[in-house]
Amino acid sequence: MICPHCSQSLLYKERTGQVCSKCKRAYAFEPKTHPLGLHDLRIRRLVQKLGDDGKIKITVDQLWFAVTRKTRKARKSGGEASAAAGCAGCGVPVGLLMLVAGLTIGGGAGVLAFFGSFLLIAVVITVVSTWRSGRRTTAALPRERFRSEDVRRWKHIYGSLPDGVVEGTDAAAFRPAEPKAVRAALLCQDPDIALFLAANGVPQRYGVVLVPDVRQVPDSVPVVVLHDADPAGCLLAGQTRHALPGRRVVDAGLPPRAVMKAENALPLQGPEPGAEVVEQLRADTSLTRDEVDWLAKGWSTPLVGVPPARLLAVVTKVLERATAYADPGTDPDPDHRKAASIGFLTWPGEAAR
Repeated sequence: MICPHCSQSLLYKERTGQVCSKCKRAYAFEPKTHPLGLHDLRIRRLVQKLGDDGKIKITVDQLWFAVTRKTRKARKSGGEASAAAGCAGCGVPVGLLMLVAGLTIGGGAGVLAFFGSFLLIAVVITVVSTWRSGRRTTAALPRERFRSEDVRRWKHIYGSLPDGVVEGTDAAAFRPAEPKAVRAALLCQDPDIALFLAANGVPQRYGVVLVPDVRQVPDSVPVVVLHDADPAGCLLAGQTRHALPGRRVVDAGLPPRAVMKAENALPLQGPEPGAEVVEQLRADTSLTRDEVDWLAKGWSTPLVGVPPARLLAVVTKVLERATAYADPGTDPDPDHRKAASIGFLTWPGEAAR
């Protein structure tokens, strides 16, 4: 490991107690024992990558999603383990049968014994290789554990979060400096994303107020809805239109189609939604059948999983259009949601290691 302070290469025995034996300074993460193999330099590289080299600020939760990418990537490829199990279930009996038959019959049937042995060896190699790969995958790191232990450890060692990373309470997230003239409301139920937008000056730049609930939307202004790619999020725009009849409501995503097949999106999988929720999703004409099927299987992606620069670009693009017209009864671009979806569909590559 490279010491984050003096840049010296250290063997494990040279960093007992997470202290560099060369410069005698402590560091935050020991890659040998951390469940994700984290080390301080990787955190700094990630922050630099996510923050577009210091151009934007990111939140603790966005950093958490980035450091746990390898865990989700391993789970996404978990089908390989199932395939290996199926291979073993079929290949072992067939291989054994061919081997026994060849040895028993003898003579020309010896070729069966050869192919049986070959099949058994191939199955063993496949299963062992898959098992070792699974052993190398990183353990899960719950969001709360990252916040309570890892972030606390970092602040204990360095005195503050890495430059460009912000954190705050739920209340603080929705109380940025109010714009002089409110031109739109941005409905976002995730306080971490609200904090991200506030930290990057979005409310003041576009004259919008951040609200976590439709009941807090100011009168007469258009509403931009920003949500996770999950059942609750995908229903939020329709619920907002129902609660505010006649109001211009723009669905800014995250749409499921932006993450369903995106190689680098790495969605999460949780409990399947109930039948009633699935029916509501099917009744939503803005969702395709494939999107509903994806959501019905428990798949989702939170907004914190969107690369911060991409998220900020999509939100600002939608807000520019939503606030360009003062009349809330008109919508110059009926394809707002399509435009936002295109922005989200341009998915960048993986974050820095």
